[in-house]
Amino acid sequence: MKKPGVFVSSTCYDLKQLRTDMKDFIESLGLDPLLSEFNSFPINPDSGTVDNCLSVVEKKADIFVLIVGQRYGSVTDTGRSITNLEFLAARAKGIPVYAFVMRPVLDVLAVWKTNPEANFSNVTDSPKLFEFVASLKEGGGTWLFPFDVAAEIFDVLRNQLACLFMESLELRTKIKGSGGLSERFRNLSGSLLRLIIERPRGWEYLLFSEALESELKRLEDLKRDWQYGIALGKGEAMTPSQFCGWIPSKIEDALRSVANAKKVIDGALPIAFGPLGTSGDPERILHAANRLADTYRTALEWKLDFLRIALPQEMTKLQGIVGCFLDNVIVDIEKFSRTLADSLPSAIQATLAGQKVNLTFTLELTTPELPEFELELSRIASLIECGALRPG
Repeated sequence: MKKPGVFVSSTCYDLKQLRTDMKDFIESLGLDPLLSEFNSFPINPDSGTVDNCLSVVEKKADIFVLIVGQRYGSVTDTGRSITNLEFLAARAKGIPVYAFVMRPVLDVLAVWKTNPEANFSNVTDSPKLFEFVASLKEGGGTWLFPFDVAAEIFDVLRNQLACLFMESLELRTKIKGSGGLSERFRNLSGSLLRLIIERPRGWEYLLFSEALESELKRLEDLKRDWQYGIALGKGEAMTPSQFCGWIPSKIEDALRSVANAKKVIDGALPIAFGPLGTSGDPERILHAANRLADTYRTALEWKLDFLRIALPQEMTKLQGIVGCFLDNVIVDIEKFSRTLADSLPSAIQATLAGQKVNLTFTLELTTPELPEFELELSRIASLIECGALRPG
C-alpha cells in the first residue's frame, strides 16, 4: 500500500539544513517525504521546475507542510513565488495544510502593515513575503505556527499528525458502522465526503450547496467560452429557411431544460432532503445538484450552438437575439448557488446556538420575453417577400 506523501514547501537555499532534517523526520514517521532537491522527488523531464512541483502536489501529496523562512523566493511569471503557488495548489486539492512561519517574520508583520514602505531588509528579501504571510493569516483557512528551530516544527507535527490519525480512525469507524460507502461516493472531494460520513447539523443543505458549487466550478472553462463567444467544434452553414425552421425545436429544448430544473427544485430536492427531523438521502441530493448543473451547462452551450451557425449577414441580429435566450438562466443559477453558500453556514451556527432560523431559498429561472424575437422574424419575412433575402 502506498505511503502517505508529505510535500514540504519552502525556499530551499536559506532553509537547506532544515529541509534535510524534515526529510529525516518524515521518514522516521513511516511517511514518504516529497522535497524537490532530493533524488527521490518524482519529475517529468519534459516539464519545468514550477510545473513539476505543482504536479507533485496535485498527484502525490496527501499532506502539505509549508515552511516560511525569511526569503520570499524566486518569482514566477504569475508574480507569485513557487512556494506560494504550491500552497495554492494544496489548498485547491483540499489536503491537510500545516503552515509554519519564522517568528521574526510574524513579530514584524504588524509593523509592516502600519508602514509597508519602511525598510525591512534585515528581516526579509522582499515585502512580498509579508503580503504572503498576511494572506495566510487573514484568509481564515490556515493556522500559522511560529517557530525558531526545527525541533518546534517536529513537536507540532507529531501532535497534529496524531490528531489527523485519530480523526481518520473515527471516520473509518463511522464508515464501517454505516455499512460502507456507496460506489458513487468514492471519488468525491474531501469536504463532500466528510459531510456524508459525519452528517453534522444541516449536512443535507451544505452537501447540496457544495456539490452544486463544485459542479459549476467544473464548467468554468465553458463559462469563459460563453463569455468570449468561443464556439469550438464543427460549424454548419444554414439558409434562412433552415435556420428559422430550426429555431422552434431549439426553443422547445430550452424550455424543457428549464422545466426539468424546476422539477429538481420543486420535486426531487425536497424528497432528497427528507421530512423535517429525518436524515436526507445523500445520493438523491448529489443527483439533484448534478441535474441543476446540467441545466446550467445546457444554458452555456445554447449560445455556443448558435455561434457555430454560418448565416447571411441579414440574419445575424436574429441569431444574436435567440442566442441570448438562456442567458438569464445562467445568472439565476449562479445567484442561487452564491446565496446558498453565503447564507447556510451562519444559519446553521445560529441553530447550534439554540436560535430558531427559517431560511427560504427560491430559484426562479427566467427566460426573456419574445416581442423582439417576433419583430425580427417579421423583418426577415419581409426581406424574403420583397426579394432582398433568398430563403434557400
